Order: sequence, then structure tokens, then C-alpha cells
Amino acid sequence: MREKKIMEVKKLGIDQLKFSKGSKIYSKGEKAHFAYYVHSGKVNIYSPGGLLLGQIGEGEIFGERGPSLDESRSVTAEASTNCILYPINEKTIKKKIRDADPVVRAIMRSLLIRLNDINMKSEDFWRSLNVMTSLSDDKD
Repeated sequence: MREKKIMEVKKLGIDQLKFSKGSKIYSKGEKAHFAYYVHSGKVNIYSPGGLLLGQIGEGEIFGERGPSLDESRSVTAEASTNCILYPINEKTIKKKIRDADPVVRAIMRSLLIRLNDINMKSEDFWRSLNVMTSLSDDKD
């Protein structure tokens, strides 16, 4: 549905998307066709289990991992404020990576893979902490 909306926006020649606070931008498991540049507002990034992994603000890009590595979304992105985003299509991302210095390409790939690993480890830690907290005996 969101990709259809993006395609409709592109047909109009408008390269910006508006999301209201609380709107899902994408969900884990969806095909990744775009990365997003945040023109205004803030976006929360959540693990599959709902752990807040980070907040992306004005001037930053998110959602680049999936299109760069030909993988589906590994996290969920949600507007934490009203925001305006500029989608960057998969073709553009791949061209910029392909045109980059080979060392920069290797660094980027390594960082994207590590980002996914640390996101998974953060959620595992969060789950373990919740289990340990639930097992603690706070009774007097």
C-alpha cells in the first residue's frame, strides 16, 4: 500500500512524502524499494519485538540497508512527529554505491551488515533483560 502511494506521488513529480505522527512508514518484512531522507520531523526505528532502536532526525537517512543489500526490511519505521521525507529509490542507491570508491563500498557493506547484527543483538538483550526482571523477587 505504501509503495503504491509512493508510486502515485512519483507520478505527480513530487518527491516528498508526508507522514503524520504515529504513521507507519514501513514494517519489518516488507520489500525495501526506498531509503528515506528526513527533511523535517523525526522517525522512530523499532525492532521486530517493539524495542526502540533509535530515532532519526532532520538531515539523516534511514531505510538504506534493505535496498543496498537486496533484503527485505529488518525493522519497522514510524513517524514520531509529523514529518516530510524524500524517498531515494533503489536504483539511485545502487548507482551511488556502484560509483563509489571500492574501499568506501566495502566499508558501507560492512557497516550495513553490522547494523543488522547489532539490531538483532539489542533485541535479544532486551528480551533477556525482561525475562530476568520478571524472575526477580521484589516481594517483601
